[in-house]
Amino acid sequence: MPLTPFLTELRHELKRAEPDFAEWLGVLRSTSATDPAFVDAMDAYHAQIDRVGQTAGMIGMHGLATWVTHLLNSLAGVSALGEEGRQAACTHLAGWPRLADAYLTNPADFDASLTITEFLAASELPQALTDVQCISLIEKLAAPPEIPEELLAELTASEAPTTVTEADVSLVLGEDMDMDVYNAFMDEAPAKVDEFSQLTHKIAQGSSTPQDMQVAKRLAHSFKGSANIVGIRGIAALGHYTEDVLEYFEQNPVKPPRALARTLVDASDCLAQMLAHLQGEEEAPVRAYEVLTALVEWANKVKSGEIAEMSEADDISVSAPSAVASESAEPFPPSIPAPARPASADDAVANLRVPVTTVDELFRLVGELNNKIGRLEDRVKGATEHAKGLLTQNASVQQRVMDLEKLVAFRGLSINKPSADSDDSAFDPLELDRYNELHGATRALVEVTADAREIATSIEDEIAGISGELSQQVQVGRDLQHHVISTRMTPVSALFGRLTRNVRQTCQQTGKEAELVITGGDILVDGDVLNKLADPLLHVLRNAVDHGIETPEARRDNGKPPVGVVNLDFVRQGTSVVVKIKDDGRGLDYERIRDKAIARGLITAGAGLTQAELARLTLLAGFSTRDAVNEISGRGVGMDVVSSRLAELKGSVDLRSEPNQGCEVVLRLQASLVTQQCLLVESAMQTFAIPIHDIVQALAPGLGAIVSAEDGWKLILGTEQYAVHTLATLTGARELAATQMSLSALPAVLVRTGEGTVAIIVDRVVSTRDLIVKGLGRYLPKVYGIAGASLLGDGSVVPLLNVPELLFQPIAVSSAAEELAEAARRQVRRVLVVDDSVSVRKSLTQLLQDAAFEVVGAGDGLEAIHMLDSFKPHVVCTDLEMPNMNGLELTQHLRRRDDTTTLPIIMITSRSMDKHRDQAKSAGVDYYVTKPYTDAELLKIVHKAIAEGGKEEAILVAA
Repeated sequence: MPLTPFLTELRHELKRAEPDFAEWLGVLRSTSATDPAFVDAMDAYHAQIDRVGQTAGMIGMHGLATWVTHLLNSLAGVSALGEEGRQAACTHLAGWPRLADAYLTNPADFDASLTITEFLAASELPQALTDVQCISLIEKLAAPPEIPEELLAELTASEAPTTVTEADVSLVLGEDMDMDVYNAFMDEAPAKVDEFSQLTHKIAQGSSTPQDMQVAKRLAHSFKGSANIVGIRGIAALGHYTEDVLEYFEQNPVKPPRALARTLVDASDCLAQMLAHLQGEEEAPVRAYEVLTALVEWANKVKSGEIAEMSEADDISVSAPSAVASESAEPFPPSIPAPARPASADDAVANLRVPVTTVDELFRLVGELNNKIGRLEDRVKGATEHAKGLLTQNASVQQRVMDLEKLVAFRGLSINKPSADSDDSAFDPLELDRYNELHGATRALVEVTADAREIATSIEDEIAGISGELSQQVQVGRDLQHHVISTRMTPVSALFGRLTRNVRQTCQQTGKEAELVITGGDILVDGDVLNKLADPLLHVLRNAVDHGIETPEARRDNGKPPVGVVNLDFVRQGTSVVVKIKDDGRGLDYERIRDKAIARGLITAGAGLTQAELARLTLLAGFSTRDAVNEISGRGVGMDVVSSRLAELKGSVDLRSEPNQGCEVVLRLQASLVTQQCLLVESAMQTFAIPIHDIVQALAPGLGAIVSAEDGWKLILGTEQYAVHTLATLTGARELAATQMSLSALPAVLVRTGEGTVAIIVDRVVSTRDLIVKGLGRYLPKVYGIAGASLLGDGSVVPLLNVPELLFQPIAVSSAAEELAEAARRQVRRVLVVDDSVSVRKSLTQLLQDAAFEVVGAGDGLEAIHMLDSFKPHVVCTDLEMPNMNGLELTQHLRRRDDTTTLPIIMITSRSMDKHRDQAKSAGVDYYVTKPYTDAELLKIVHKAIAEGGKEEAILVAA
């Protein structure tokens, strides 16, 4: 019957929609007719049934279309029924899909027409058919379909031998195309193409089962139908003729001829490349016309019966595996592991389309959240330190109060000792409770101090609780960041089909035989990174086949199997991904590389380059060992693209090769350019981030020996030696007068570069962090040596260094910038505050810092003297009374030192008697300030002291 494919598709749609029908009936049965859910379910049920009627009318089955109209009329009356009537009607309606399916299997059968008509005459339906209506409907249902002329002409044409035109492979989209439908097709197609490619490879290898053939035919049919809907003629034509061929082998389980197997593989490759072209990833397939022509020829042979004779000559059951690769002139590579599929419908994961702008905004908010959490951690850490300081201070106060209590008790005993003639002379002093007001005040002070200690302990407990909550919040933030980042992650297996197709096509063009073995397909990589990684991988694989793998004859002569092997391994190392591409071909021809480099003037004839240095010459732009240019190689743009693209990904390329043992290319890159694991280091009072994938090892100070060589400093570590650079010099912060002692006292970081590993000397290694890296904005699109920037918890900006770029050309140190920085440092006025009271010292420090002074505090005179070794103040503000060394002793010491003889000293005290003033003046105090004072008065005195002491500024700064 000509309508058989349409009837099969209609039956399939009914079975697929049957769960929806059951769900909608459940709502209609249990929900009030006025409920919005009832209305929605009724509309959905009505629309689905109406689509069945429209389809029946389009293919000329007018009886079924009339039956659907009666069913819709009955359905409309269900809402007016009572609860019992509606439940009975819904129970009856549940059986119509099975009756319709039975009718579609044999539309001309009278019994099937009678059964489906009697369904609409049941009393459970609100508008049951009358006897007259039933007779009329049975006549229409049993009548042969009236196929429209246009459809009949199309069906007749499809049965006749077909020729191919250029329009049949067109990928031009129709002007009236529905973009929503097109987007839905593009979302579903990649997974179907991958599965279809797997199945065609199994068919070509002879290892498929009848179920595989059935699924492949269903996928081809799906491509045909979906592409026709959106108007993509090229994909629709491939799907149509592939379905014709597969349908024959589904019904006749024999192994396809080898030539047909190759055509099926070519068709799946062409289909995948068409889809990739529509996605903007690849060029349109140049062999599409040739592949479709071959496919149409096989489809014509299927229709004419010619293929039966060809199959009998190679009559092997499809379910029985066979070694097609060894029998055919052109072997098929092993199939790639198929993506994991849900075991059942319940396990399936729904996909959601989200705009890229929304994901970017989520990244921004996660970054802000991490910064806020970092700042909160710093605040809690500070509060914890203050709480510990409060407890320490309380302990000191408690000790002082206990000393006071003992002193008062001791003095009280001697003062209150009874006289000889007293009436209490018979009592020992300890037996008398003789307390005055001093005893009461002391006891009250002890109690208040104990209460303060309890409060401080409670504060410490509360802060500890907050720290615990903060730790949980940090973990939640990390989980949120992980899941937000995962929205951008894609398994590398998404590239497998394209990479395998690339190797297969290169083999066809070069006449070589190779199979691609891929591992690590479940590794997740940022979608943008994966897209940018595709081209380098294609170039490396193309080079591996064209330059590395030998012809089958040459491989046999060398004792190798005729089919070469290219191994592609993806390995995750922390936040980095290492990609290894290794072939078993001839390897790099180092002598030819040397000759080509000398001919181009890249090296001199006597240059003693190592094999690693010669291998890196192949990464130069325009470098090729081929004398002639062909469509595969010879232009010198392959490995150059690999090197430049990896540089864009902040990655690196390494080459290793042994003669006649093959070549290995190792690519290292970050799995995500948005978040990177970095090592934070400090140099010249600036914090920098170095990507972990660039780092080989971080070395503690003194680990390894630093020696001087003709070409600079070298770090000797075991049997290896590394060139030494300082990060301060590379970043242009300052030029260092490096000595062996100064370099050995600092930590080093071994960094991997294209030319080898080097040692970078830093001032301090801070920690490792997972940083969300952002660009520098449109006003700073490119800063030399900087790959991006990130914000730390304290709000400071950390540049992400591109170390290989800095090593290639360090940033020049600007003398003008140094002079400006030195001038800025000279403008800052420094104050040393000396006071044993924490509260007084803190309030005074805050006052002076708010006035733009650089302030350092000390607890007594001895601590202040030690601070003078690293801090050169312009003025000293000191208290008079302090432990260990008081203000007068500190002043006398400063006046005896050569570098502080004229240093202005301000004494701030509560002692206002003239004798204290005279003592301070004789000791060398310049300004004597008594408490209380106003902030304005003190700042005025500080400014005056600095102004009068300005003549000594050069001496102080130089010291």
